[in-house]
Order: sequence, then C-alpha cells, then structure tokens
Amino acid sequence: MIIITSLTLKTLIAARAGATVLEVFGLLLSIFRFSFRFRIRRLWWEDAWAVAAFFFALSYLIGTWIYLIYEKPTSTIGFWVYVFSFNIVIWLVRFSILFSVIRIVYPSMRLRHMMFTIGVFFTMMFLSFLGAKIWYYTHNLSWTQNGILFGRPGLALGKNLVIYELATDFIVDAILIGLPIRLLWSIKLPRKQRRMILLIFASGFIVTISSVCRAICQILNISPIVIITMDIEVGFSTIMCNLLVFVTCIYRYGRSTSASVSQQAGSDEEDDDYTTPRRPQTTQLLTTHVDLGGTAYSSDNALSTCPEECSGHIASTGMHIHSMQDSEQGEKSSG
Repeated sequence: MIIITSLTLKTLIAARAGATVLEVFGLLLSIFRFSFRFRIRRLWWEDAWAVAAFFFALSYLIGTWIYLIYEKPTSTIGFWVYVFSFNIVIWLVRFSILFSVIRIVYPSMRLRHMMFTIGVFFTMMFLSFLGAKIWYYTHNLSWTQNGILFGRPGLALGKNLVIYELATDFIVDAILIGLPIRLLWSIKLPRKQRRMILLIFASGFIVTISSVCRAICQILNISPIVIITMDIEVGFSTIMCNLLVFVTCIYRYGRSTSASVSQQAGSDEEDDDYTTPRRPQTTQLLTTHVDLGGTAYSSDNALSTCPEECSGHIASTGMHIHSMQDSEQGEKSSG
C-alpha cells in the first residue's frame, strides 16, 4: 500500500525544482572535474566512474521531469528512466569514491589489493540488487496502467527489496567510511593526501545519511516524499563525488604563493594531490669527450652554443682530428 500525502502536484513540482538545483550543481562539478583532469592529463579510473555517473544523473534528471510534467504513456517512459538510473548513479559514485582511495594508496601496499577485492564485492552486490529490481518491475507490467500518483503510473519497491537495498547501502557505505578511517589511523600519509582522505570520509558519510533518509521514506511508503529524497540523494552524491577534486584544486590555486616554485615542485612529487599537470619524463643525454691536441673538450659545451644541425659536424670533425693524430703517432713510432 502506498501512502499519498496531501501534497499537490504543483507543490511536488516546486519541491523538485529545488532539488534540481542540487543536481545541476553536481552535474556542473562533474564537467569541471573531467575538464580539469583532462587538461592536466591526470585522468584515472575514478574519473571514468564519475563521468559515467554524470551521464546517468543527467538521464535521471530528465526522466523525473518527464514523469511529472507529462501524462501516460510518456510519463511511463520517464518512470522507467529515473527509477533505474537512480541506483546506477549511486553505485557509480560509490565506485568513484572507492577508486579515489585506491589511487592514494601505493601499489605495494596490501591494503590496495584488498580494496580491489572490495571493488569486486561491490560489483556483485550491485548486480544482484539491479537484477532483482529489474525482475520486480518487469515480471508483471499491469502496474503501468494505473495512475496512483497524480494520474501517473508507479510501483513502490516491495518490502523485501527495500530491506535488501537498505542492507547493501549500509554495508557498502560503512566500508567507504571505514576505509578512510583505517588509512588515517594506520598509515602515515603526507599532509595533502590526508586532506583528500578526510574529504573522502565526508563524502561517504553524507551519501550514507541521504540513503538512510530515502530508505525510511520507502519503508513508510510515502511515495511523493520518496521522489524528493531520491532527488536529494542523487544531488548530494554527485556533488560529494566531484567535490574532492574541486576543493583540492581551489585550495592549491588559492593558497599563499610564499613557497618557491622549486619547493612546491619537490613537495608535489612526494605529496601528490593530483591537481598538478603531469610532468614529462626527463631523459639524460650521452656525452662524448674528444681529445683535441691534448686538451679535454666536452661536446656538451659545443652543443650548448651550437644549433642541432651543427652537432653532427662537430662530432665528425673531432673524430677526424683524433684519427689524424693517431696516424702521426704511428708513423713516428715506426720511423
């Protein structure tokens, strides 16, 4: 049984407009994150998960408005889009947060391998719940003909699925909160990376609070409120997913520039927060010493003041002179 509150459709649309502000802000942060990481060439798997979450969050936003603005059968399409995009967004955000932790942990650490195992565990839980939800909504399509929510079709999750979703959310979010605490307590991380871990902890904590609020509304079967809590959860999830990059970037470029460039470069190598451009690898040039008349002469000195096209001529000239000296010494010794 679905409990419908005294909210009118106009009130629900107004509430959704407020929640849309959060969602749009999260989408803008996603665009900033990808463009910034792409520009500095520091894209990684955590950014890939965030980009995927961006597209599904956008589809969720479009689907919810289609559901509320249009009537059947168009509203049915909107329901299908937003009801499945919601869970995909939340789980993609969780994967992005998890891989943010993995990126900070060094490859040689056993904890890093353990977190990859946790990623596989997350995948299994997500696929199991998504499969159960698909079966729940597709094994009997008679609900698409009803109009329980302002003349629009809808079907609330069954109690068993709600409990299962709440259990998976609790387990996964507890892991995402516990990992940063484990890193802060057991591993000595540099200052910038400790700040990133604290932001990751805050992200997981806020996502957990929003998921608990939504689960309570689902258990109480308050259908209009469930839609609003889902909007808020998607908005907060996308914001916290990308806030890590945004805050570290603003902190870096807004802090005092009292330290010298060389000091900052050395600090970045040891304490990387992934907000600096990827520095190209330097290569060492091989040098050749040519003995010109008993005087040691370095080709580095010549190349430093001569264009590249002159280097070959200098090297060949030095080798010719050296061979002439060897032939003269041979003639004297034979004479």
